Amino acid sequence: MAHVPTQAEIDAMSEEELEAYLASAEGPDSTILEVEGTGATASSGAPRGYAWLLVIGSIIALGACWELTAAHIKQIKEPLESLSCDINPLVSCGASLDIWQGNLLGVPNAHIGAMAFAALLTLGALLLGGMRLPRWVWRGMVAGTIGGILFVAWFLFVSVMDLGKLCPFCMLIWAVTIPVATSTWAWAAAGGHLGVSPATARRLVAWRWWGAAVLYALVGLVVVAGLWSEWMTLLR
Repeated sequence: MAHVPTQAEIDAMSEEELEAYLASAEGPDSTILEVEGTGATASSGAPRGYAWLLVIGSIIALGACWELTAAHIKQIKEPLESLSCDINPLVSCGASLDIWQGNLLGVPNAHIGAMAFAALLTLGALLLGGMRLPRWVWRGMVAGTIGGILFVAWFLFVSVMDLGKLCPFCMLIWAVTIPVATSTWAWAAAGGHLGVSPATARRLVAWRWWGAAVLYALVGLVVVAGLWSEWMTLLR
């Protein structure tokens, strides 16, 4: 593996040396940046922990999509029956299944999610097998996860402000989407696929779980603050 300079060595480089290093680090065949304690490998272009996150997270999300699809079918067949995900007046999925926001592209959102997570599951398995994904795949994953986070934010707003209810299986999908997104951004940067400096890539890798924690906290804050009166009514 080619020598990866330390931060001090990078800071000491001349402008010409830095440009040459960045050009080599961002090339299509560049190895992943070495970050202490991450387990990054040059053979696959990503650490095994990230690959396992994709595989396990996708399986969990696919299970949630399956349950949402089954609930939707039951709601169509037996509209007067309660669903297994209708836990209480506040935590319920039935209200989100038959509105246009739950069928954003003309089909249930769960179907779109299932296709997306099936793709991530496949990519995670390929990474576990040692395959190096091409740059366009990494950039596609980054774009897809950005879209996923935007969708989480939008549907969170719909759930809190319009429905006043929380879909349990939707929240499970949100819980998977957040760490998958922050880790994907970090490792795409570390692999030289986003055109950022090595120092920035290292920071993204080092702070990826903190980024996920911040997003979790924001979701929790919106859920608690936006549904405060509903929570108080439920707890009485």
